[in-house]
Amino acid sequence: MNFQKFLKPKHLELAKEILKNWNICDSCLGRQFAQLGTGFTNKERGKAVRKILREKGFEKPLKGKCEICGGFFQELDKWSEKIIKETRGIEFESFVIGTVMSSELIRKEESLWEETGIEYCESFKAEANREIGKKMEKKLGKKADKQNPTLTIILDLEEKKIRLEIKPVFIYGEYQKLVRGIPQTKWDKYPITVEDIIAECALKRIPGDSHAFHGCGREDIDARCLDWRPFVFEIKNPKKRHTDLKSLENEINKSKKIKVRDLVFCDKNKVIEVKSAKPDKTYRVLAEFEKPVKNLEKLKTLKGIIIKQRTPSRVLHRRADKLREKRVKNIKWKVITNKKCEFIIRAEAGLYIKELITGDKGRTKPSVSEILENPAKVLELDVIKIHTEET
Repeated sequence: MNFQKFLKPKHLELAKEILKNWNICDSCLGRQFAQLGTGFTNKERGKAVRKILREKGFEKPLKGKCEICGGFFQELDKWSEKIIKETRGIEFESFVIGTVMSSELIRKEESLWEETGIEYCESFKAEANREIGKKMEKKLGKKADKQNPTLTIILDLEEKKIRLEIKPVFIYGEYQKLVRGIPQTKWDKYPITVEDIIAECALKRIPGDSHAFHGCGREDIDARCLDWRPFVFEIKNPKKRHTDLKSLENEINKSKKIKVRDLVFCDKNKVIEVKSAKPDKTYRVLAEFEKPVKNLEKLKTLKGIIIKQRTPSRVLHRRADKLREKRVKNIKWKVITNKKCEFIIRAEAGLYIKELITGDKGRTKPSVSEILENPAKVLELDVIKIHTEET
């Protein structure tokens, strides 16, 4: 198809004015007429415009570097080689190109538009992304994907360098915490966490710059979690994207401190799903009272009622002081000694179970201690059921 048939006298007059005022390459000239016709590159448009003007007696060839792009479109192969070098060793299925224009380039493009208008043009950034994208599809054998790319390749023309933004790897699974005394996520005061144990194994297989742990709630540091708690482990800027997850599962489970199961790759939507879930929990609590325990039948009044809790004093230094209202679904008990009892309590997510027992000096009402008129302390706490389904 011949681009000349789309050019009218007014377009040629505009092109002549551009060439008079600017030392401009075919790509940047053709870009000012990008809305005319389809199936052409801007370079082809620019060449066609020059040819017609030359036939009409007007000629102004490019001398040296283009005044608009600074030679960018003459150096596409150089930029392509930079990208190949930077992406070496990175696993990815698809990519998208982005461009950060230099302040000088922005100024010159806007200056050109002020003179010629923008009726027929497209931006430098759109052309740069498209042309580099086409080259990289061929060179890398990967597909460009604007919607959901594994790798974002950014051409920073201000800094004259390539920046890479790699889509995180997300691994969904469920964990049990089999010992007391380790937090779920990173904490300076503790040398090891659930997150650390998983990270140590996962990052050997899928190296990344950093990681994050997204749990469906969390148990206290001194509590065990004997049911399976959903989580998503995120690896940021990963250099690899694949590993045998069953093998990873087995390696993590060698720790003896935690167990994981059902590891699968997932996407960011699973993080939202896991973090927004608010399942009931069932707990086993071993409590010790100051005085011999009696009148335990009074605790039946807790079943089904709303507990009003102010933020526990033990976490007040790091959490806002506010009132929470959560329901106790069920409570059972077993006398161990005359001062010790074991409780099985099902409650809504977010109810502080230790304070349900102790009362936290009146900050939780009602409480087991208040109802029995017998101060109690918690000796052991276990999560024994996470009701992720209606069970």
